[in-house]
Amino acid sequence: MKHGFFAVALVLIGAAGPSAPPLLLREQAWTASGANLAHTLTHHQSECLARRDQQIEIGRALFRSPALLGGPAARAGLSCHACHSNGGMNTAFLLPELTDRPGHADVTSEWASATLGDGVSNPIAIPDLAGASGKSSFGRLQVASLEQFTRNVIEQEFQGETPPAQAFDGVLSYMRALRLSACPAEAESAITLASAADDVRRAINAAREADAPTRSLLLLSAQDAVGRIVERLPAARFRRERSRLEGLARDAGAARDASDPIAALETTAWSTRFDAVIAQLARDERRTYFNEPTLARALHN
Repeated sequence: MKHGFFAVALVLIGAAGPSAPPLLLREQAWTASGANLAHTLTHHQSECLARRDQQIEIGRALFRSPALLGGPAARAGLSCHACHSNGGMNTAFLLPELTDRPGHADVTSEWASATLGDGVSNPIAIPDLAGASGKSSFGRLQVASLEQFTRNVIEQEFQGETPPAQAFDGVLSYMRALRLSACPAEAESAITLASAADDVRRAINAAREADAPTRSLLLLSAQDAVGRIVERLPAARFRRERSRLEGLARDAGAARDASDPIAALETTAWSTRFDAVIAQLARDERRTYFNEPTLARALHN
């Protein structure tokens, strides 16, 4: 699976119109605009994860990575998480190529799939995946197993390559660990520097015990997660920090080709350097696009 680092939908999907807010984050390309845009881009549905183990952590990282998909969707930076925010339903999802109404997606879109594209716009409501383990059928076609349904989504709906066995099992394990009974009291949670950095660390940690093909995908996922942090750092104020993070991303990419990728990361003190940049940024987080008022001001400039 060869997808470029920092695959940004802002370029591939199209520039904003003259009356639209400036495109600052890739998520804007598939997020319904409006008065609450800054809030929507700094919050997401709370994660209903009942437990954590190695396979679930593998799946969680890949669920958030464009590397699992293929075709235009992957090049635009879409992931499973884009439609299913933290495994739930992204009610603000509004990508013109896939839907004409928020919270819906056309699973037979010609834009996403040369295999299933039917030339008809017929978006359906994006389902919440919490509780998927207790269901007996899935999707519009009522597929009888979560395994086949997920494979169809990756390989047919979004033209992705067949995932390595451990990677695919991890994605299934993650979805099965999403339980309504595990949902936090708060329906939504803030997207913060700490939570974004945690996504990077969890992807790296998951890679430590993964087999070689899955480890490569996880390091690609970590690269992309670093890129999502970079997007939220205004260039004029955070030029140095952006450069350091971009360097870390390149190092993670180079490690994918090493005979022992994890040893390669440890040799360069990758995690220590990453933590140092995050600690420095934390002191000025209010000036980043993790901060809702800061993002709101930038969107209205």
